[in-house]
Amino acid sequence: MIESMVTATAQNIGALLKGKEPSAFASWNAICLADFGDSGVAFVAEPQIPPRNLNWSAEGKWVHYAKIAFEKYFLHKIRRGESEPFYERWIMEGLGIRRLTSAR
Repeated sequence: MIESMVTATAQNIGALLKGKEPSAFASWNAICLADFGDSGVAFVAEPQIPPRNLNWSAEGKWVHYAKIAFEKYFLHKIRRGESEPFYERWIMEGLGIRRLTSAR
């Protein structure tokens, strides 16, 4: 969700600097891996604020391992200076999760 808001803000500032009207809107989708030691909870909420179009959650030890893997992936991505690699965008769009919406 935070990445969605920052992306919309950056695109809108860029549009304003070019003399255009801001047109990017954050999607307010939430994807979370909550780690509780050796287990955890994962959830997806679209949008984060009800009423929701999608609401999914699961728990188990796999969330702990998924969180470790995500942390390693995220740090690698940041060290390379990539905010959203093409394969990440492709996977998220395949799941129907978008960072920005076209209009409100």
